[in-house]
Amino acid sequence: MVKTAFSSIEKSTQKTKEWLHEMQDELGWEDENMVYIAFRSVIQTLRDRLPIEEAIELGDELPMVMKGIYYEGYSTRHKPDKIKNREQFFQKVQEKSPRRPIQTEEATRAVFHLLENRLSGAGEIKQVKSNLPKDIQNLWRSSVSE
Repeated sequence: MVKTAFSSIEKSTQKTKEWLHEMQDELGWEDENMVYIAFRSVIQTLRDRLPIEEAIELGDELPMVMKGIYYEGYSTRHKPDKIKNREQFFQKVQEKSPRRPIQTEEATRAVFHLLENRLSGAGEIKQVKSNLPKDIQNLWRSSVSE
């Protein structure tokens, strides 16, 4: 039982590293810590903008280690942030990494692309996008072909 639990943690850690390295390759950033900060800032801003049910559904799709990052500081008493446009979204992303400024649009596009590549069902991405303002929806690569 314990060996299986450790194996699950190891697999999730490896999957998390793969996801973050994929994002790092797309961004072309040298600093792995900045990639992590960007991922965390964007994914938590997205989570905070979604209705509770949708935020939980998205979280359920993430590897175990990334779920920890995603849910850090989250409460089911949370009401969705009233982010109305991409500028407000980018501002919230930056607020979540106050000590290190990040390129918010570039990071947001990379995280959205990562989710599109890595999540099993396109239906989940469509649900997430449907809860966002149009100009934030347009940051997803799949929006280009829709």
